[in-house]
Amino acid sequence: MSQELQLRDYPIPEEKTMKLLIKLMALVGLIIPGSAVLAETPETYQFPRKCSMTDAGYSVPLCGKPITKTPVVASDPGSDNLKVYPEYFIPDQEKLAADEMRLTAVGSGNPPVRRGQASTSWLVELGNGDKFIIDAGGGTVPALWSLRVPLALLDKLFLTHLHLDHAGGIFNLWDSMGWARNTPLHVWGASGSTPELGVAAFVENVRKAGAWQTRSKTGIIASGGMELTAHEFDSAKFSPENPRMLVYSENGVKIYAFPVDHILIGAVGYRLEWNGLSVVYTGDSIPTVFESEQAHGVDVFIHELFIDAPTFAEKNNMPLMIAENVIDEHTSAEELGRVFSIAQPRLGVGTHYFTNDYTIDPAFKGIRKNYQGPVVIAQDLMVINVTPEQITTRMAKTDLLSWAAPAPMNGPPPKPDPAPTEGRTPEWVQATRFTME
Repeated sequence: MSQELQLRDYPIPEEKTMKLLIKLMALVGLIIPGSAVLAETPETYQFPRKCSMTDAGYSVPLCGKPITKTPVVASDPGSDNLKVYPEYFIPDQEKLAADEMRLTAVGSGNPPVRRGQASTSWLVELGNGDKFIIDAGGGTVPALWSLRVPLALLDKLFLTHLHLDHAGGIFNLWDSMGWARNTPLHVWGASGSTPELGVAAFVENVRKAGAWQTRSKTGIIASGGMELTAHEFDSAKFSPENPRMLVYSENGVKIYAFPVDHILIGAVGYRLEWNGLSVVYTGDSIPTVFESEQAHGVDVFIHELFIDAPTFAEKNNMPLMIAENVIDEHTSAEELGRVFSIAQPRLGVGTHYFTNDYTIDPAFKGIRKNYQGPVVIAQDLMVINVTPEQITTRMAKTDLLSWAAPAPMNGPPPKPDPAPTEGRTPEWVQATRFTME
């Protein structure tokens, strides 16, 4: 008798028994922790690695612990009013308080998208119901989807610049959102030194590249969800007298843009302010006093952090000279410490970093040369809850095979436009379709 038939002869265990069996199988190595079997629900998800500590006492990546020694930053550590959060953030199980902000690292990595690290993207959720995506690099959308946020509510994307590790995920974002809403994906960003280098041209080129996509879905899905709308602000208006500009103001939320030093005109950072809380995210940059001052006193300052040139060259199989050219346009650990020392955030976050066991300690060692405040190095699906009293950092557990979250239905169900009549599949091919009885 074959193994398949033998297995079929056994009765199906009850759910609790099955979960215990799965855990036992994982312990003896019959299945891999973190596999789809264990990820049937967020509660049964197992992180890919067991937790251990680096020599300096930081958690290793991918074990379910934030890479920091200060997971809770409290204005009054002895207060009885501090909120106790569950060990892990699990989508659909925590309602955001009215005075609370939640920041999630949807992607924390670099252009070489790794299984354990997508490129760059952050989700900002506010207690008033507003949600904002800042950057959308390659590989970030599956993690965003797994957070169980209704896709119809994820229609505001702010791009810091147009490097593809920050903007290349827009195709996947645009496509997946089109199923769930009948409103455009709104994209904010700066103009460039010439029209073709600005966000308006970028969005138009994305629209043109997706012409086959949108034409083929006309008559099938709602047309509004296939639209893109650019909100380009003028980089030429930045000046010492006008160092930042208000680019978004709705529902009590204000988002300011300011220029950063990253190769070309059009690279910006954003400062979001709401209900007395604030977060700054700067994308990529050569660090400057100016950008540090734009984040002064912020609750959470999210800033890029780059590894040293020799490691970058070795691990990516590139000449050292090329690695040094790349590093020169980014922020080292020592420089990040100086940035935070000027900004003095309640919590500093280093992101866009290659998180490996051997890269963690050197990063903190460099940062600590110039800054002693609370710092965390981002991993994918790291969650930061921010209130006036405290900032709490932990990891999310999500379903690897998550479906879309239900969206609120405002008004009548969306209807598709009429199907296209030109350019359809040739009739002689259609004539051979199967006819099922």
